Amino acid sequence: MKTRLTLAVTLLLLIAVGLYLAFRPHQQDPHYYAAVCVVINDMGEPASAGEFKEKLQEVIINENSSYAVDKIKFDPASAQGAIQRYQQLSATNKLQLKQGIDACLQILMPADKGK
Repeated sequence: MKTRLTLAVTLLLLIAVGLYLAFRPHQQDPHYYAAVCVVINDMGEPASAGEFKEKLQEVIINENSSYAVDKIKFDPASAQGAIQRYQQLSATNKLQLKQGIDACLQILMPADKGK
């Protein structure tokens, strides 16, 4: 009887941890906002979301040094979050992004991410 109770409690804990991990919100990587600024200022504004994602991936992967031990892996969810943030900006803000990386980061980076 005690073994069944222990097994049931253990199983419930595993299910709870699994559900937490499956449904916790994604943590947006702020480096992807900087990568959007690089794409906009250095590579030109992409014509489509697919092209935007490809250019972001190129920027993120090119940040890796050939001798780096921990290579940065492309995170599609962070890329999508940064693209959505860019697409939600007004036309005026999009023009201001093209004034340089610093101006771009001030506009694109959410206020709570810059601290």
